[in-house]
Parts: sequence; structure tokens; C-alpha cells
Amino acid sequence: LKLQFLYLIASTHTPPPPKMKSLMMMAQLFALSAAATLPKRMSGFYCLVADDTVANYTSTDNWQPNLYDYQQEGANTVFLTFVNPKLMPAVPPAMQNLAKCRGETGCPKKDVPLIVAVGGQAYSTHAWEFLATQQSAEAMAVEVAKWADMGFDGIDLDIEGGAGAGKAGPNMEAFVKKLRSLKPDFIITQPVYGYPQVAAESWMVNNGWALDNKTGEWKSTGQIDTVGIMVYSGLNSLDWVKNYAHGTKQWQGFPIHVDVPTNKVIAGMGGDAGDKTITDMAKAVVAKDLGGLMVWSASLFDKTNNRAAFHYGNGFADASSHKSAAWAQAVKIMNQ
Repeated sequence: LKLQFLYLIASTHTPPPPKMKSLMMMAQLFALSAAATLPKRMSGFYCLVADDTVANYTSTDNWQPNLYDYQQEGANTVFLTFVNPKLMPAVPPAMQNLAKCRGETGCPKKDVPLIVAVGGQAYSTHAWEFLATQQSAEAMAVEVAKWADMGFDGIDLDIEGGAGAGKAGPNMEAFVKKLRSLKPDFIITQPVYGYPQVAAESWMVNNGWALDNKTGEWKSTGQIDTVGIMVYSGLNSLDWVKNYAHGTKQWQGFPIHVDVPTNKVIAGMGGDAGDKTITDMAKAVVAKDLGGLMVWSASLFDKTNNRAAFHYGNGFADASSHKSAAWAQAVKIMNQ
């Protein structure tokens, strides 16, 4: 259908009739809102797009991010950091720009999930306002469901610190249930610490799977798609997989009460990982039947200003400081 529209425009020098214009707009909207799905084994990069403490790269700055070549080949899932919960449902214009250019040079491939990461450590020192009540959480879900029409495929609920205390967990569950009812295919990922210590994170994990008494298997309740372990040093995140994959086998009173299927657990890695560590992690993901790996962090290229965009610290833990081809090899290993 799109090819027919393009042929019509290319072969005539007159504007298409109003009815054809309407059809063209519908086709474009469909193409933008068609959701990508999570790969069997993720290589997910947390890409730095917005931070309200960084000049020229705040939640309101409008610039065009581009992926580096190593990210194009080494990431089959892209997380965009971070949406400030106080400003929700607004999405930084730079994130929207990256969603709009999918399939173009320097932009995510159309089949690569583009996931908006909300929160993070810096935005979790205080309660997230939309999680104050069940009603406010559900109202926000109605707005977030519209992110799919902007070209985004999911949301990463990176709630940490004080923001994850109190009623945040139950209200986040209400948010997720409402969002699922509106956008059943919208990806919802839950990052966690190696040791479960944030109440809201544990709440989401514990309510994300239920035991099937007939089969003895832990099955998804449909609330979250993956649990990502935020341990970013070497292969150390593998040591924490048991806290989620075998939560019921830990000591009495342990915060996790379910056994998350291993293929739903994502191992964390630092962007500073060496080539051998990257390869070893990919092999471990396959051997342990994990759901993949996720990388903190990866800066982007600022096409608007023709320069590297921001990174944290001296960039040591930034995968873009190294631009290793080993990430692409990791994807190949995990896909075997």
C-alpha cells in the first residue's frame, strides 16, 4: 500500500486527492505504531538521551540522537534513558525524534524494540507522583498507552530508592494492569537490584508470576515481560540470578516469593566490559537459558550538533568509549 502511494506521488506532479491523503496518513500512522517485539535473547543497551542535570540534554531539549554502528549491530533492544516521572506523560523530544526516524541511517532498525526507561536512581529519591493512588496510576496508564502511537514499543520501570517504598508497588501494579488492558502488546520490563531491596520492584516480580498447581510451573500473569538484574561489573550479575529464578528456594522471609523462568531474567553488564567478558556473558546466557543481557550505559551521537552526546563520569563505563565489535558477536552467539 505504501509503495503504491509513493509511486503515485513520484509519477505525478499534482497533490493526491483528499481521500488518498487520508489513506496515506492512516498508513503512516500504522507504520509508526506497529510494535516490535522482544527478541528471544536480548542484547539491550541503556542509551543516554535525557538528564535534567545535564545542560543541552534535559527533558525538553530538542536534538536528533543517532546510534553508532556498533550499536546498530550489537543491540537488538534499545532502552532510552530517562523519562522524569514528574514530567510524565511527556516524553523528551529527542526520544521522539529517534522513534520517528526508525529504519533510517543512524536510527534503530524497525524490528528493534524501542523502550522508554522511566526513573532511574536520580529520579527515584522521592515518590513518583503518579503512583500516589490507584486512581492516579490508572489515569497515567491511559496517557502512557499513547506512547505506542509515537513509535515506542514499551516501558522500563526503573523505580529505585525512596520512590519504591510504601504503596508504590500496589499502585505500580494497578498502572501496569491498566496499561496492559489498553495495549496488550506493549513491552513492560522490570529492572531490579541483585539483592531484592526495593519494595516496589519485589512487588512487581512477586505478582508477575504464579504457580500452576497442575503442572508445577511458574507462569506469567501477563504483567511484566522481563526482570533485569542491575549489576554491571564483569559477569557478577550471573551470581544474582538465583535470587529471582529460585526465589522460593532462598531462606525464609526472603523478599522474592516466586521462581521467575530463567528465560525471563536478563543479566546486567557494564559498558566497560572487555571483549572476552562480553563473549563469555553471551555464552553464559545460552548455557543458563537466560533471556539475554543488558548494558549500562551507552552514549549516543548528537547529529544536530555533530558531536558525541553526553556520558557520565569520564566515560569509562560507556560502551561508546570502546565501540567494540564484540557486542555484535554476542548477538550472533545468543542467536545460535
